[in-house]
Amino acid sequence: MSRKDWTYEEALKIFPKVKQITEEFYYYVSELSRELEERILPENEQEEKEEEIKLSIQNWTKEILALEIDVKGVWLVDFDNGEGYYCWRLGEETILFEHNYEEGFAGRKLIKRNRQHGDNQ
Repeated sequence: MSRKDWTYEEALKIFPKVKQITEEFYYYVSELSRELEERILPENEQEEKEEEIKLSIQNWTKEILALEIDVKGVWLVDFDNGEGYYCWRLGEETILFEHNYEEGFAGRKLIKRNRQHGDNQ
């Protein structure tokens, strides 16, 4: 798969789709997880639900990767911008953070204000 360099504006444009896909898979996986925590299930049913969780996360990953967006963890995505990443994780209302290639998630910083308003540096 070819690598895409995202502008901040492009990332924001596709973001609602990314958020929707992620939330749908998250809620489904959360429901399965809740069932596993709240009920004692026969071993075969428990294994089936655990496998369904695993497959759901794999399917979420495939859908995000098909959009040319990097998956960096469960419910965590990065939009490669050619100098680093715009970073979003489930629970954040929009794409607010960026980090360079070396720092990763731990090095996330708020996106510079001029990028948020469409101006390139």
